[in-house]
Amino acid sequence: MSGPNSYVWGVTLVDAAGTASRAWLGALKLLAGSQRRGYFREMPGGTAEIVTGAPFPSLNGVAAVTLDPSPDEIAELAGSPRLQEVSWTIHVRGDDVDERIAEIASKHGLTGSMSQPFLVRALTDADAAGVPFARRITDADSVTYQRTMAAGFEAPEPLFTIFAEPAVLALPGASGYLVEVDGVPVATAFGVQVGDQVGVFNIAVPPAFRSKGYGRLATAAVLHDAYAAGARTAFLHATPDGLSLYRAMGFELAENWTVFAAGA
Repeated sequence: MSGPNSYVWGVTLVDAAGTASRAWLGALKLLAGSQRRGYFREMPGGTAEIVTGAPFPSLNGVAAVTLDPSPDEIAELAGSPRLQEVSWTIHVRGDDVDERIAEIASKHGLTGSMSQPFLVRALTDADAAGVPFARRITDADSVTYQRTMAAGFEAPEPLFTIFAEPAVLALPGASGYLVEVDGVPVATAFGVQVGDQVGVFNIAVPPAFRSKGYGRLATAAVLHDAYAAGARTAFLHATPDGLSLYRAMGFELAENWTVFAAGA
């Protein structure tokens, strides 16, 4: 991990991670707001309840985006009846989590925890260069986009319906991307710009097309358009498989988050 005095656009990684964390929460607020049964509320101490209704626990639950999360706020929001209708998680920044928060998670059946890398990267003039084979999708591409994403995550297609909905693709600052080679879709990406920050999501490459650089192109497409639109910092949560790619693209590990989930 980079040291605490590493810098992104003149600020320390700690400060960059704090700003990016707020933007991540803003992106989830937008997603929740696009859904008929979505819900979002934030407490004074920076803890939020997020319900998107998506069939992914990481997109529902309680998130604390300060470095000093309030166990009381987390406990209050974790008791929300809205969370009983979805699979959900608790997100907390950092590895060293207050034991009271772990106890709250366990009380609600979130007995497992994992560390999730949170990366940031400054955007520069180099991101203005064109990205071959990549393009923004339109409503006409929604089926192909959903199918390619599902293949990339090796999961059933219906799980990814939310990401191909017109209401989601039309969110302010949001864009979906396909990478296509000879007319064949080989990767997806989704970007959400919040202020001068852009979140990179849903980088997915079907197994037959991996290790060919298509995930890099999909990521670069998000950065290219966001830089043109005024974004100056990108952020993302990395999976173990994707960490080396993002590091090679200049992303820095700003911090780890702890995620409490059922049976993790």
